[in-house]
This record gives sequence, structure tokens and C-alpha cells, in this order.
Amino acid sequence: MAARYEEIARDLRERITSGSYAPDTAMPRMRDVAAEYGVSDITVRKAYELLTREGLLEGRGRSGVFVKAHPDQVRLVVRNRQIERDELGYYSGPEVQHWRPIPYPDGENTRVTTAPAPADVAELLGVETGELLTVRRRMVGDPSRPEYRQLADSWIAAWVMEELPTLASGTGLGGMYDRIEEWAGRALTWREEVSARMPAPEEADALLMASTGVPILRAVRITFLSERGRKEPRVVEVQDIRMSAALFAVGYPVSRSGSAKWPVASATQDYYAPPAGNGVGNS
Repeated sequence: MAARYEEIARDLRERITSGSYAPDTAMPRMRDVAAEYGVSDITVRKAYELLTREGLLEGRGRSGVFVKAHPDQVRLVVRNRQIERDELGYYSGPEVQHWRPIPYPDGENTRVTTAPAPADVAELLGVETGELLTVRRRMVGDPSRPEYRQLADSWIAAWVMEELPTLASGTGLGGMYDRIEEWAGRALTWREEVSARMPAPEEADALLMASTGVPILRAVRITFLSERGRKEPRVVEVQDIRMSAALFAVGYPVSRSGSAKWPVASATQDYYAPPAGNGVGNS
């Protein structure tokens, strides 16, 4: 059974998402909400705190608590996850073709360091968690919209660094992918896995995410290289891309697999009927 403050939060959430409480409007005073529901101010405060963590509300000091523009209420910038190319090299989707590097405070555009590989990155690269790998960190964004930006950490496989040690410094025109394809004499391929999590404080600061309760989208791009004599392609790099979920959505085409190839065969079973052999209705 839900706690009383959770029930109140549910009612207020419905009013916010339905537009009854529009973005950038002040929420009712807590004492008024407490009187409406017959509860204490403390109970209402807990409901407000829950909605704040969800990113629906924000406190503005003595001005009160206000409704935020939530992702469910605004049209986000859809990031189409596909690899394209222009005179500068590869880029991921038409929405970011005009994006450029955002220098770090010390003036660096890319920070190249050696760091312990996180667990998921290590698994994808086939190494032990915490193994020291070369990582190229950078931030890129829209020159005309400072809040439109992303963080990207490129974790490079140790065998690639052995073959191309210059990747630890400059990558030249076209960047790292061009250098690897020139060395290998064949095309790279990619796969991405998209998830969401709450940002670390330094990520929120870098992405200008001043509000609490907003997650980041995380696109983990795995770069593959097929080689002669190898049945499976080798993982070249794992790129950890993060962006604000309050600003961006991920778009991708939905393709038909072989089993759904047109023309399709007519359905022969009722979707709502119990599966055969599960014992339902049998004595």
C-alpha cells in the first residue's frame, strides 16, 4: 500500500503531466495542499520532494516551488543514431553535423589519459575490470545553443594502441576512425546500446544540468573491425556518450526481420487465448 505522500504525489503528477499545472507556474502553497488532503505540511513536503527528484518540480528560493518543463511535455531533439560523413570525417546523425568541440577550462579539446576501465567497458573490450586503458575524453556541442552538448569518452583497445601509438597524441584530419581504417585497409562497423542513469555531479556540471531529478541518456557505441582469418570481428573501441534526457531523445529505424518479411503469412492463433499446454482450463 502506498504511503499517503506517494498518493498525493501521484495526484499532483497527473495534474502536471495533463497540463492542469502548466510549466513555469507556481505550485499551490504546501499549507493549502495539506488542507485539501487533510494531512500535515510535512506529508505534503515529502510529496513535493518526490516530484522534485523526478524532475517535475523545482524550488526557487522564497519565490516558491514551480512546475518544470518535463520531457513528457516538450518535443525533444531526436538524435538519429547513424554514421554519416562529410569533409571533416565521420559524425553521428544529421542533428550534430554543425556541432564542434567545447574546450576544457585549460584549453584542451581532447584529454588523453590512461585510466581503469569501468566494468561494462572492460567486458565489451574483453579485459579485466580496472585494467588500465587509453581513453580520449572530449565534449562537443552546438555553437548556437550552449546547453546542447554531450560528453564522449573513447576507450581504446590495448591491441589498437600497440599498432597505432600515435592515437595517444594527435589523430590528424578525419580523426581516430580514419587512422584505424587507413591502417587496416577496411571499413569499421558500429553497434550502440542506449540506457539511462542519473548523472554524476561532474557530468551534470559539464552538461549544464542545473536541476536535480533529470537523468542522462547514455549511448555506448562499440566499434568493430573485421580481419582476415578471424571469424568474429574485433572490438576496436568503446565510446561512452552522455547527454541530458531533458533535451534529447534517441531515434532509430525499426526494421523487419526475416520472419516479418512482406508479404506475411496470415495469423493462425488468437493473441488473447492462453498458450497451448499451460494447464489453464484443464482438470
